[in-house]
Amino acid sequence: MSSPSRRQGVAAGILTVAVGLSVRYPITSVSPLLGEIRDAYGLSHTAIAVLTSIPVLLFGLASPLAPALVARLGLSRSISILLAALAVATLVRPLAPVPLFAGTVIVGATIALLGILAPQIIRHSLAAKGGFWTGVYTTSFGVSAATGAALSIPLFHAFGDRAGAALAAWSVPLLIATALALVFSRRVDGGVAGGASPGDQPRTSVFRARGLWPVTGFFGCQALIYFSLTAWLPTIAISRGADPAQAGLLLAWMSIAGLPASLIAPSLASRARWRIGLLVGTATLAIAGLLSLAFAPTTLMPVAIAVLGIALSSAFGLSIALIVFTAPSIAQTASFSAVSQGIGYGAAAAGPLVPGLLVESGVGWSAVLVMLAIVALGELAFGVAGARASRTPRA
Repeated sequence: MSSPSRRQGVAAGILTVAVGLSVRYPITSVSPLLGEIRDAYGLSHTAIAVLTSIPVLLFGLASPLAPALVARLGLSRSISILLAALAVATLVRPLAPVPLFAGTVIVGATIALLGILAPQIIRHSLAAKGGFWTGVYTTSFGVSAATGAALSIPLFHAFGDRAGAALAAWSVPLLIATALALVFSRRVDGGVAGGASPGDQPRTSVFRARGLWPVTGFFGCQALIYFSLTAWLPTIAISRGADPAQAGLLLAWMSIAGLPASLIAPSLASRARWRIGLLVGTATLAIAGLLSLAFAPTTLMPVAIAVLGIALSSAFGLSIALIVFTAPSIAQTASFSAVSQGIGYGAAAAGPLVPGLLVESGVGWSAVLVMLAIVALGELAFGVAGARASRTPRA
C-alpha cells in the first residue's frame, strides 16, 4: 500500500472502531436501571415499554436519511456530527421526563445513521479485508453492549443512587469518540466524500438489487430477537429466580460470551461457500438458547444466555457481512444498508414493546421466548436466501 492509502486505512480502522464502541452502551446502560428510571421519573410500566422501544423504532425511521446525509455532508463529516449529537443527547436526556423521551429519540436516530454508514467505511476503505473489519466492527458493538450492561449498576451506586447522573455519565466516552472522529475522519472520505466516482454511479434502483429483501428479512429477525432480550433479559432472569443484583450482569454476560463469535463469524463469511453453514448454525443456536432460557433449570441460565450471546453476536456480524458482500456497488452500499437496516429495525421495534405489553396482559415469559424462537426460524430462512444471493457476482 502507498503511504496515502495506508494512512486512509488506519484512519478508517480507527473510525470504524470508534463508531462501533459508541452505539450500544447508550441503550444497554438503560435496561438494568428500568426500575430505578421508572421510580425516578414517575413513569408507568407502559411508558417504560415505550421508552425501550423508541431507539429501535428510530433505527427504522431515521435510516432512509443516511444516503442523503452522506451526499450532502460527506461520509466523515456526517459521522463526526452524528457522534457529537449522540453525546449531547446522552448528556441532556436525564434532565426530566420530557428530555428523557426526546433525547432517546435523538439517541435512536443518530445510532441508526452511524450503523448504516459504518459498512460504507468498510466497503470503501477496508474492502481488501472486509470480513475481518466487519468482525472488528461487530466485536466493538459487543464490547459496547457489555460495558453498558455491566457498569450501569455500579455507576448508579457511584453517583449516589441517582439514575439521571448515571445515565448522563455515558456522554463522556461519546465526547472522546467525537474527538477521534474529528481528528481521523478527514482521511477517510476520498472518493466517497460527496458521492461516488463516475464509474461507480448506481445503474438501477437499490430496491431492485439482488438479495436486498432476504438480507433485510434476516437483519430484521436477528434485530428483533436482540432488542427483545436487551430490553427484557434482566426482567426475565428475575422472573425465573435470579438475584436482581445479578440480572444486569447476565445481560453483560450475553454480550461478553458473544465477543469471539462477533469477530470470527464475519471473518469466516468472507468465504462465500461457508455462509450458509454459518447462518444455519447461528439460527440453530438462537432457537436452542431461547428454549433453554424458557424451560431449562435456573442453574443452567448462564449457559443458555452464553449460547444466546454466541448466536446473537454471530447473527449481527453476519447481517453486516451480508450487507457488505451483497450490496451491488460502493455507491449503493449506503442505500442498500439504509433499506435493509431501516426496514429491519422498523420490524424489530416490536421487540422491546410487544413482550412488555404481552406480559402486562398476562402472557408468561416462557410463551414470549417461544415466540422469539419462531422468529429465529424466520431468521434461518431469510439467512439462507441472503447467503445464496451474496454469492452471485456483483455488477
